[in-house]
Amino acid sequence: MTYIEKATQVVLDSSLSVMVMISPGNTDLEFWRLKPVQAPETTPEEFAARKLRAVGVVGLRGTKATCAFKEPLDPAVVDAIATAFTDYIRVLLGDSIAMQIEERQVGDEVAWLEQLYQLPDTRMN
Repeated sequence: MTYIEKATQVVLDSSLSVMVMISPGNTDLEFWRLKPVQAPETTPEEFAARKLRAVGVVGLRGTKATCAFKEPLDPAVVDAIATAFTDYIRVLLGDSIAMQIEERQVGDEVAWLEQLYQLPDTRMN
C-alpha cells in the first residue's frame, strides 16, 4: 500500500485528522487540520520562514490515534508527534466539553469526551 493510500485511509477512518508539518531539524511542529476541515493559521510567509514540510497524517479513530508517515522518522520524533497530538486533542476536547456543559447538553457524548480527555497518553499505531 502506498503512502497516499495509507494517509487517505487514516483520514477517512478518523473523526479528526491532521497533516503533520515539521521543520528540517525536527525542532518545529505544526498540525494542519484535514478533518473536519479547517484553514491553516500559518501564512505562506511564515510557512516558508519556518521551512515546514509535510511528513504524514495522524487521525483519531474512536479513542485511538492512527498515523501514516511519508518517510521513516526517528522514534523520538514520533514520540514528540504523539505527545503533541495528545495535547492537541485535549485542547480540542476541553473546549468541546466546556461548550456542551454551557449549553446543558450533558449526555453520552460528553461522557465519551470526558473519558477520552482523561486518557493518560495516546500512542501511535
